[in-house]
Amino acid sequence: MRRVSILYPALAVAFLATLAGCATVEPVKSDGVGVDATEVRATDLEKAFKEQKGKVILVDCWATWCGPCVKKFPHFVATHKKYADKGLVCMSICLDKSNVPEEYTKEKVLKFLKDKGATFPNFIVIEPRKDAEALDKLVGDLSAIPYMTMFDRAGKRVWASDEKPLKDDQLDTLIEEQLAKK
Repeated sequence: MRRVSILYPALAVAFLATLAGCATVEPVKSDGVGVDATEVRATDLEKAFKEQKGKVILVDCWATWCGPCVKKFPHFVATHKKYADKGLVCMSICLDKSNVPEEYTKEKVLKFLKDKGATFPNFIVIEPRKDAEALDKLVGDLSAIPYMTMFDRAGKRVWASDEKPLKDDQLDTLIEEQLAKK
């Protein structure tokens, strides 16, 4: 895991504020499949999560500069393809601006998402340091990425990768258990 140089309180507040003023990025087409990303603050993410209430949500927090994140992302895309029709909502949260903000470009993130075929909701946190506290409350401990978390249909966090690492087959079992609950 790679440590993210952010302050938890600041990140959470910024994350919630971002969600309030969500700006949509034009979709990028990859083989006819729409791939997009939305630059957000924490408040925008909170709204996006609330819009999915009643669904099981799997969240992947990653960055293009994080080698382990890049390596794991194709499995996240495969998980989406496997379970989307069964009701799983996959969402990715890009933290590219948390390490070296001046090196962030939206185009770099969009290219990565397009190349991976990430057709689920993708978000780019634009003020990770300011939103650290709000992000921590909303998503979990983002001090080390890659980080994944799952929310049940009621919006309660039921799993986080930093608390209980799971192998791919164990994650599939947890997803299936959560989807089976009505």
